Amino acid sequence: MNQKSRKNFKRRQSPPPERDRLSYKALFRAFKVFGNHYKDHWKKLVLAYSGMFFTILFGVLLPWPLKLILDYVILKNPLPEKAAFITAWFGANPYTLLGLLVGAFILLHVIDSFIAFFYKIAMLMVSTQMIRDIRLRVFSHMQRLSLSYRESFLAGDMVLRLISDLRNLPRVLIFAPQHVCQRVFTIATHAGLMLVLEWRLALVAFSVLPVMYYFNRRFSLRVQKASRKKRSTESNIASLVTENFSSMALIQAYGREDDQQARFNSENRESLALTLKATRFSKVYNRVTDVLMALGTGLVLYVGGGLALDNVILPGTLVLFATYLKKMYSPVDKFSGMLLDFATAQVAAERMLELIECKMVMEDAPHAVPAPPFKERLEFRNVSFSYKDGVNVLHDLNFTVAAGETVALVGHSGAGKSTVASLLLRFYDPQQGQVLLDGRDIRDCTLKSVRDQITLLMQEARLFNKTVRENIAFGKLDEASDDEVHHAARLAQAHDFIMQMPEAYGTMIARGGNNLSGGQKQRLNMARAIIRNTPIVILDEPSVALDAKAEAKTHEALAELTKDKTTFIIAHNFSTIAHADKILVLEGGRLVALGTHEQLLQTCEHYRELYAMQLTRPVAYTPPAPERKNDSFVDAAETFDGFALDKAAYS
Repeated sequence: MNQKSRKNFKRRQSPPPERDRLSYKALFRAFKVFGNHYKDHWKKLVLAYSGMFFTILFGVLLPWPLKLILDYVILKNPLPEKAAFITAWFGANPYTLLGLLVGAFILLHVIDSFIAFFYKIAMLMVSTQMIRDIRLRVFSHMQRLSLSYRESFLAGDMVLRLISDLRNLPRVLIFAPQHVCQRVFTIATHAGLMLVLEWRLALVAFSVLPVMYYFNRRFSLRVQKASRKKRSTESNIASLVTENFSSMALIQAYGREDDQQARFNSENRESLALTLKATRFSKVYNRVTDVLMALGTGLVLYVGGGLALDNVILPGTLVLFATYLKKMYSPVDKFSGMLLDFATAQVAAERMLELIECKMVMEDAPHAVPAPPFKERLEFRNVSFSYKDGVNVLHDLNFTVAAGETVALVGHSGAGKSTVASLLLRFYDPQQGQVLLDGRDIRDCTLKSVRDQITLLMQEARLFNKTVRENIAFGKLDEASDDEVHHAARLAQAHDFIMQMPEAYGTMIARGGNNLSGGQKQRLNMARAIIRNTPIVILDEPSVALDAKAEAKTHEALAELTKDKTTFIIAHNFSTIAHADKILVLEGGRLVALGTHEQLLQTCEHYRELYAMQLTRPVAYTPPAPERKNDSFVDAAETFDGFALDKAAYS
């Protein structure tokens, strides 16, 4: 793949550049949007945070038995007056005191480990349960997003958001607050106690903290920048893999495996380089902080050793300081890793917020009511629509369809045929005009009540990785019985081949329907539509790309599907649309003609051109036979008896 192609690929797939600094505003926004999920887990959170604070307090007590052993057992200094009760209770034998202090040391560690285990389990439970709840919420929101929003994202990127980004979200919602509280409380308790024990040593210990913070801040920003770019590259890789997998047949047929491999290698190398860059910055910072911590500890040991030699402090106090120093420096050192986690989590949170805060959702109006059953007419009144501002796809469209009529939409690609169907299904709303169902604007009706009255049969038969029965029953709003499923399959000319499958109706459909032929997939698709049994049916070129035998079977199924239904047909095949009661001719989003097949051939030059283009030869109109058979797709071809080829044009 040449350099220009690679740049175009990155420009098309990479998300817009984001700020390289940690945005506390974005983090607080994440808490605001997802914070309502805390209320379902507040008891576990209270238990977990209580356990966390207890472990920090026990951490303050843990080194004290060592200090007491050194000062009062080994060096045999007299016990302080406050501890004189120990001698009164247990005697002055040093071995007894040693045993008590060792027992206290073990007991403190056991209690600390026990509490830490339960609080960490509680945190983990809250984290996994919140992931489950947020995933349900995000998926539910995605289900309601308008098509224009979903079409602006690549499938791989959407999957990455819902899986990987969502997995990183608890770092912001659960572990970020936990780590901040834990480290701040640890630093505060240990620093405060150090000041109480010996303020001069405490100030020496604090002297390296500003230097540690400076390096922490400097390196964390670089790590964050590399992490953000790495995340963007991973999104590109996910989208490339999804695109490559879905187009594998085309890639292999055209022999473009090497080109695709080059694209993948380019993105993979960039991801590796950014990962190594982030790791390098992190490791350099770790080594710098190790040196600074050693420097701070060395200063404390030097100054504290002098104070101990001058009998200002006991040697055990110096040991206590060295232990506290490590516990105080450790959270400061880990702030770099915490900020790196924040950086990674912030990127994930921003991508999730972009999805969940999107307002491009088809929602019911506040005053919406359920649409009554369709009985009379469907009308497009002065409808104009654009996918992008200023670029209209439909211009002032007006037509009316009576209940039970069959209407065909014809025109060149891009004329607006599928857009009409999308507006009827309320995948989009028109910027101007109204779509009326029995005189009521469908925007005044609940979305579900409108779509419950419409069946869409798409050009591509999309089947789920479920059983044959489940795929057919998917079309019924309530649970479908076996009899209903079998009846729909028979009407769709699918029952015979289903019974020849290994487990008949219990056979699993492979992903993408790869264990079925094109005709079989389309007939299952039609069985699903038949069992739905709605008053309005939209056929979006359902028999395209099928062989003659499969198309004949499909036409028989279509006849059953559209019987006594209000039907919209989007097709280029004139044998499919010639039987229609009305044919709407669209050009550039405008309705240029309306009539029957015979009328349009007689009066509409544009329609004759479309018809001639399909036959690849000129057509002359001759009067049709007195009777037209419009009740069956099987008989549709007979309507062509009234039209003859203009042989004179070839003489």
